[in-house]
Amino acid sequence: MDLSLRGKAVLVTGGSRGIGRQIALAFAEEGADVAICARDRERLAKTGSELSAMGVRTRTLVADLFQEADCRRVVDETAKAFGQLDVLVNNASTNVAGSLLTAGDDVLMERLMVKTLATMRCARAAIPHLRRAGGGRIICIGGLAARNPGKAGLPAGLGNAAVANFTKHLSDEVAADQILVNVVHPSFCKTDRYPGRVAARAKEQGISESEAEASLAAMFPIGRIVEPADIAPLVLFLASPHAGAITGQSIAVDGGLSRSVMY
Repeated sequence: MDLSLRGKAVLVTGGSRGIGRQIALAFAEEGADVAICARDRERLAKTGSELSAMGVRTRTLVADLFQEADCRRVVDETAKAFGQLDVLVNNASTNVAGSLLTAGDDVLMERLMVKTLATMRCARAAIPHLRRAGGGRIICIGGLAARNPGKAGLPAGLGNAAVANFTKHLSDEVAADQILVNVVHPSFCKTDRYPGRVAARAKEQGISESEAEASLAAMFPIGRIVEPADIAPLVLFLASPHAGAITGQSIAVDGGLSRSVMY
């Protein structure tokens, strides 16, 4: 299937590692021009080199999306570098956990600031550019905690549920401009944070790390843990003309892990 993404201008926030990196690489494979932003300059440079080696125009932007000015800056600099903006992938997040009784306000606000407010700020900055391009896509990366509360997942649940609600709201507001807005909910997957999750599970249950990993894989009906590369194809499809009638939707890529029935 020709996704018609060659020459499109794409910004992936949190694009230096994990799911964001895989999404950025997948867009580059399709011939899109890709900008990525992150706080870690070293990781950003490494992923930027990978993108440049694929023969597309790239930009790496060091940014702290806790700051409203940086949210505007990365969007505007991407549009300036490429001459336009066609796709915004809101992927940036933080890795915090806890419950109401264990997570202080600072932990809750950290998640809400970067996952929710930064998503909204980047989208706000992107809309004028997308309108000038005649339309485009905003794709938000959420997470299953929006649907499946975990005992230590309150920060993630709040942030991801808010992103899903915002996505639906915004999709109605900009649909007439041919700007389509959707959210993709990955399950936990094999990012660079995965080994820590395995080690923590092994310690908690008093089992080996290999046993812990096997027990995690057994949770997925597909019999394996989702990989970042499993997320990227859906994002690219949503960014393509083939998804021209899909907006305001929350779609999970979870290997069957979620038990809710969405209809």
